[in-house]
Amino acid sequence: MRQLILVVGLLTMAASVCAGSATVELQGFQPSGWQVGYPYSITVNSGSFTAVMCDDYAHGGEPGDRWQANFTNLGTADLSQLRFNQLPGASTLYDEAGWLLLQTLVTPQYDVNGHNQWTDINWAAWAIFDSSVLPLLTPKQEDWLDAAQTEASNGFPGVNFHQVGIYTPADQYDSNLNNPQELMTIVPEPSTVALLGVGIIGILRSKRFC
Repeated sequence: MRQLILVVGLLTMAASVCAGSATVELQGFQPSGWQVGYPYSITVNSGSFTAVMCDDYAHGGEPGDRWQANFTNLGTADLSQLRFNQLPGASTLYDEAGWLLLQTLVTPQYDVNGHNQWTDINWAAWAIFDSSVLPLLTPKQEDWLDAAQTEASNGFPGVNFHQVGIYTPADQYDSNLNNPQELMTIVPEPSTVALLGVGIIGILRSKRFC
């Protein structure tokens, strides 16, 4: 019974996906620096390492920085706590960035030539919210930006934005560019968490009756 209670508790925590306020600590970038882009690594409330994509080109932050953040699930369409919610068409812009993040689930990090495709995806996401990034894009990065905009014009068919979570610094409009950026992460779907719970409970029961 104690094992079952523990499993249910852990699954409940996973299903909430750190909703609400959280303490975020930046753990590191990829070896070549922040410019490489996704994935950065953070911990949330001193928990396990989490891969994140930065959508905020202007703000900074260094490994070891800690800050208070608000968590938003993009699938709720509630942009009230997000950094770029005052931009025209903010809802579509965030959906484009979320779609780009989800492409890392189906796009190998490196192509057959050893080129880092996730770098291109992250730079496209930066360009969505910061027009100063546009002249810096390579042709492949422009292709990803165009693809996101095409998906937007088609209404993002089949895309589940509940898989996208966003950690925004509590001071969401902070003008100090040395302070933390906004970060996006892939979160488990509730159905996936539920199936995991069923599997774990089944394992516990089988052990009990062996």
